Amino acid sequence: MLDITKEKAYKPIRKVKDDKFSIDKIEQYCLILVIGDRDLQVSIIDIKSNRVLILEDYSLNKTSDENQKVQVLKALFDSHHLLMVGFWKEVILCFKTPKYCLAPLSYFSKENARAILKMNCEVHKDESVGYYKVNSNNSVNIFTYQKEVLKFVRSIYVNSKIKVTHQSGMLVNAVLYNPPFANDNELSLYIDRFYLHAAVTNKGKLLYFNSFKIQKFEEYTRYINLICNEFKILKKEGVINLWGYIKHDSSHFNALKKDFPALKIGNRTKKLNFGFKFDEIAEHQYFDVFGNYFNL
Repeated sequence: MLDITKEKAYKPIRKVKDDKFSIDKIEQYCLILVIGDRDLQVSIIDIKSNRVLILEDYSLNKTSDENQKVQVLKALFDSHHLLMVGFWKEVILCFKTPKYCLAPLSYFSKENARAILKMNCEVHKDESVGYYKVNSNNSVNIFTYQKEVLKFVRSIYVNSKIKVTHQSGMLVNAVLYNPPFANDNELSLYIDRFYLHAAVTNKGKLLYFNSFKIQKFEEYTRYINLICNEFKILKKEGVINLWGYIKHDSSHFNALKKDFPALKIGNRTKKLNFGFKFDEIAEHQYFDVFGNYFNL
């Protein structure tokens, strides 16, 4: 068992709260929870005004199984002034598990969800498999998820509608709901903690999506090169946009810019409204978190 008394189970990285947040209006708010291996993002959005009211980012203690993950989440939730409130309009629980696929809707049925996922990755018998339609295109996102985590979240929000999503589909949403679109192939990149996610689109249609686990910085260049070559995206004149956990003035960004001169920092979605409190957050960050809002 994880001893959360010796060391705090989580660490807050960032907290932003809009002045327009009101506890009396929770029934018109959407709560978004994005859960990774070692991190959690929390966002609250007013469905009536499309205004982002709260964004929080936490690092979590390393855990070895689902029950330990629930202990860590419980410690955070118990000490949080809002997460134990149970009357949200909707709750979206988004997993960042490494096993997923995007399947055409025409090929999907509930009965073959696990079989389709097994075509893309190894799926053990004891792993839970979920799925949902991605709102931005005609695909179904199939993925493994942590059953005990979902059970824990459901035990808290018994009065709210809960949707379960996956980071991959939410990044697809974020990209496809982010015009204008180029007439040629364009590359959208998202750098997460230890992962690179990549989407190729053409005129607003998804051609390709994949994720790469990163162990060395040089691997970013390697994978981006492979995608550019495959889809004939020019490194100097093409459209290559970047979001995620990277600073635009960092040595890492400058190194990528040297290899890919067309690389530009991506913009924040125009479909959501942000108050001045969010000016402290770079516009290219939390692109995946906000993508969840498009699957309401």
